[in-house]
Amino acid sequence: MTRRVFQIPGRRQVGLAAALSLILAAQAPARAEPKLERVVTVTRHGVRAPTASPAALEAKTGRPWPAFPVEPGELTPHGAEALTQMGTYLRAVYAAAELLPATGCPAPNAVQVWADGAANRTRRSGQILADAVLPGCGLVARHGPVGAVDPVFDSGRICPLEPVVALAAIQSRTAGGIAVTDKPSEKAIAALKRILGPQACAAVPAACLDGPSTLVAEPNGLKIAGPLALAATVSENLLLEYAEGLPAEQVAWGQGSTETLATLLPAHRRSADLLRRTPEIAQFRAATLLRMLADLLQGEAPRGLGVPPLGASARLVMLAGHDTTLSNLSGALGVGWSLPGQPDPTAPDTTLAFEVWRHPETEARTVRVKIYAQTLDQLRTARPLGPRNPPVSLPLAIGICPARDGGCDLATFAAKVRAALPPVCVR
Repeated sequence: MTRRVFQIPGRRQVGLAAALSLILAAQAPARAEPKLERVVTVTRHGVRAPTASPAALEAKTGRPWPAFPVEPGELTPHGAEALTQMGTYLRAVYAAAELLPATGCPAPNAVQVWADGAANRTRRSGQILADAVLPGCGLVARHGPVGAVDPVFDSGRICPLEPVVALAAIQSRTAGGIAVTDKPSEKAIAALKRILGPQACAAVPAACLDGPSTLVAEPNGLKIAGPLALAATVSENLLLEYAEGLPAEQVAWGQGSTETLATLLPAHRRSADLLRRTPEIAQFRAATLLRMLADLLQGEAPRGLGVPPLGASARLVMLAGHDTTLSNLSGALGVGWSLPGQPDPTAPDTTLAFEVWRHPETEARTVRVKIYAQTLDQLRTARPLGPRNPPVSLPLAIGICPARDGGCDLATFAAKVRAALPPVCVR
């Protein structure tokens, strides 16, 4: 019988094998990295004053409210500064990805900005983004007729959803419309009730925050009535006080810590989730924007009713809208997020970025979605953003087009977006 002898490789043999592996690895062709081809961003406008005057807010809450340095609903100087920081950071991100030139200006129309013409705060925010992303290039943020509803930011005026249909859609998510509040929003209402106190309750019955919260279908739309409605408005305005950098004694009547705001904001989140993120409602309200998004990401000029005159040559399109815009996209696309250090998922300056990445080896194109947002303290201080002070930046899964790595084939994404559009909105 022949014996087989097994030898343990010596150090020299192991070293030769390792060297051979390195040589073979060096000879193997390097795998080409995906290249960023085009991007569409959607940004909420910068920090604004509450849309109601201090006197009107006091009449609703029984507590005095501080004055902002601008008229109700207007972008503040501090808000403009904080938004400039976000725009400057986005420029750095996309210059590093070679979507924008490191210096100088890109080709004409390579970057285009469109803002909601209905409000001054969005028109100004669009121009701030244009100046920050392409400083010194004279880029003009365009918009529709001043004061007019722009279908890009609210398609409800072009293809409205019947209030009774919207009501039924929300009721399907709220046990027949009975469970309008959830546990976090109930805790928020209770916390706000303690902050407003018995004096406010005695002065204004609504400030007692008692009774049920209900869904109401009116001829011009759907709304929430009761404690959740007031808590949602008040909590957002308290966040604006903090983000504006008002003195601590003026924020939430001296109780506006980040922890307190984190407790109160679920009321605003719950209201927005029901009224803006319910898929059937979101698909109607964002119909024009969704169709435009599918076209732009495929390198096509947007088409359809109410789309703006944006060119197919744009590598970067920036849209300046509202928190409602972000919420509608979230609900329509099945994209959700939670932001560390920021209790409001659609806070001022928050930006959704839809990116198309091309794989050089296969020419396949993938859509990835990212979100950029400042923390509460970054909004409050408006400090420059950069490697040492980055905003929150997260990749997001696309609910209507799930994939293992969070991306989605571009053609599939576009097809699913168009399929989700209500037929009445496609004209």
